[in-house]
Amino acid sequence: MSAAPGRLVRTGTIGYREAWDLQRRLAGARREGEIEDLVWLLEHAPVFTTGRHGRREDLFLSDEMLAERGAEFVETDRGGQMTWHGPGQTTGYVIADLRRHGVRRFVLAQLEAMAEASGLEHAEVDAERMGVYVAGRKLGSVGLRVTRGVAYHGLALNRDPDLGWFELMSACGAPDVAATSIVNEGGNPDRTLIESRLAVALAARLDLDLRPGTLAEIATPA
Repeated sequence: MSAAPGRLVRTGTIGYREAWDLQRRLAGARREGEIEDLVWLLEHAPVFTTGRHGRREDLFLSDEMLAERGAEFVETDRGGQMTWHGPGQTTGYVIADLRRHGVRRFVLAQLEAMAEASGLEHAEVDAERMGVYVAGRKLGSVGLRVTRGVAYHGLALNRDPDLGWFELMSACGAPDVAATSIVNEGGNPDRTLIESRLAVALAARLDLDLRPGTLAEIATPA
């Protein structure tokens, strides 16, 4: 399969709700053929999110206690259960037409790309649990929403976050699974390095020719 055109967007910290709203609009544009497959790499302010199969009780703090810590809780439309996003973690939203990729291949591409980008020799992919692990500790995860053949949401890879955030929840319904990070496992957590590796690995696995772009030009296609 020859590489198809795609766009790569790298931004700073964006609020979760703002990014979620934009994702849905971009997914609609992709469905209509107005934009190409898109890889969007960013960070969020601290936020706990749960998917369609998640439970609020998997988060151990009230909304008021979260606010005191500068975090929030959001119920989303993705699959999966409770997770956290925030500083030190690269979130990657991959908005793509799955008629070209297929769901299983699409998920594996993101898991394998995270494992490769981490630079850790012992990072292992677990497709059943949709995660990347090092000696049983969770390094990254994938959660998707597919609507009329187009996927959005995506991946989360821990570079150097405060792992204490993960102790405030039962992550993905698995309270006995510890979180880890690239730096915690002895790797280089440099954001520019990790996100560059991630973009290259995703492009290779999804057969995309990723060209740099901006949200402004992509969100308002000609």
